[in-house]
Amino acid sequence: MTVFSERKVSSKGEKLAQRISGILAQLHQGNHLDKHVLADRFQVDVRTIERDLAERLDGIVERNAQGHWQLVHAARGAIPARHLTEYARLSGTQHLFPDSSRPYLLQQLDKPGNRRTMQVQPAATEDLGATTPYFARLAAAIDHCFECRFEYKGKVRRVQPYRLIHKQGIWYLAATDGERLKNFSVALVTGLEVDDGCRFSPKPEHHDYIDGKDDVWFTSETVEVILRVAPVAAHYFTRRALLPRQRHRVHADGSLIVTSQISHLQQLLPVVRYWLPHVRIVQPTQWHEHLVSELKQALELWDLP
Repeated sequence: MTVFSERKVSSKGEKLAQRISGILAQLHQGNHLDKHVLADRFQVDVRTIERDLAERLDGIVERNAQGHWQLVHAARGAIPARHLTEYARLSGTQHLFPDSSRPYLLQQLDKPGNRRTMQVQPAATEDLGATTPYFARLAAAIDHCFECRFEYKGKVRRVQPYRLIHKQGIWYLAATDGERLKNFSVALVTGLEVDDGCRFSPKPEHHDYIDGKDDVWFTSETVEVILRVAPVAAHYFTRRALLPRQRHRVHADGSLIVTSQISHLQQLLPVVRYWLPHVRIVQPTQWHEHLVSELKQALELWDLP
């Protein structure tokens, strides 16, 4: 989508100026342009567009390997405008602001920091420290389908890497260990070796599984959990999902019945503990009993002299 508006012009010079400015506007958005599409858009002969690109914009544009035209490297901005939306999607911030339109965000960026109407408090994120160089190597292994070898929690693993996933401030590697898809905390990986002599064929079902997950607990089995949430805490469960595949039903008294699909008990307990005594596990009953037993043990421990 271009950012300039077209108007009717009469003189040859005005038409040329509008055409060149239109081409440059598209180029500065990071677009790769086809001369035939440009000729159709501006209602001119293809040879006219060729002169625009090869002569009038000489030194500013170049032809790429696909035969399309793009800005030469020296004329490009640090980040093409069209990449900003994709960056927001990649970093999970596309819905961060109520108004995510480009004009609104650019207006905010143009203001001095102390005059902006918005302030985003950064979320806590782990410091990967010495493992940071592993990122490029793991990403390359994923791109080229190379197997990897590393030590993880005292055990040597040979894996087929599929994806690097960021969840709640922690980076994980999704990879198959044997036939099983698992996640590995990148910060705990040591002795990484990428075997560029051993390639594997990624399984589409693994990609589909990862794409369909909103957590990093990889297992083929899940348990349906039902929680009762008291009215005082209901708002916190309705404003955003605190559990995977969360659904809720509101009762007349303002309480909630929340259902979720849980892969592991420890995926659920931290959330329930945080909201005690306002959240109760209704099903499975054995998980409720497990939590009660843990709480009793903690109370006995704290009562020791």
